Amino acid sequence: MNARYTINILNNSRHAQDFFLFQEPARYTGADSAVYSNSLYHRTLPPISETGSILILELLSSSFAAAQARLDPAPRAGLPSGQAMSCQPVRASRSGLPCPNAVTMSLDPEPELSAPRHHPDVDEEAFRISIPHYDAGRRPCNVGQAVRTGDGRMVLSSFIDAQPDSHIDCAPLPRFYAGVGRRHAGTVIDFDNSKQGAALCDASEGHTTFNLIYDHRGDWIVEAVKGRPAWLG
Repeated sequence: MNARYTINILNNSRHAQDFFLFQEPARYTGADSAVYSNSLYHRTLPPISETGSILILELLSSSFAAAQARLDPAPRAGLPSGQAMSCQPVRASRSGLPCPNAVTMSLDPEPELSAPRHHPDVDEEAFRISIPHYDAGRRPCNVGQAVRTGDGRMVLSSFIDAQPDSHIDCAPLPRFYAGVGRRHAGTVIDFDNSKQGAALCDASEGHTTFNLIYDHRGDWIVEAVKGRPAWLG
């Protein structure tokens, strides 16, 4: 089922802060490849004492399969993960429930994903991207999970190398983080380093709205709620 996640950030420190949003990397099976993460969103937010501004972020966390072309032989932290991207809405597999859980990548010449279809062998809670034979050395590609932000943009959240002649099963995880720093959407981040000191919004327990307060000590206060932000009454 589709879910719209809302993350509200209040800057209660004394200075303007750069905040960025990112997601726990999905679980990938079917290929021996490193898993990479991107920033999903970045914005500078002044102290609430100066403007009263609150940053409201929305994510439509449906399952979106994604394929993306890139120029570099390997993704590099701080740089965009790639260029042209193709996305298709898919459904994660559920036991005994046929659903459109699999897509196939093609290159013509940019990566494209087929319309989703049902495949019975996809891992539970995952969707599949099938990758044909192609010259990955000349045209490296990423495959993975994308999310749609509240303004309608599609951003690659986590990904691996698109290894030729493989079937990649991707299981998204609904855990989001807010960190401090200038990490623009679509650029590669070091996930393990970025999550240190970041605020965790764990939606795996059914919460869809999170209020985050960044205080003057540089600490986060996280409140998982079901309704409106507490400071809006």
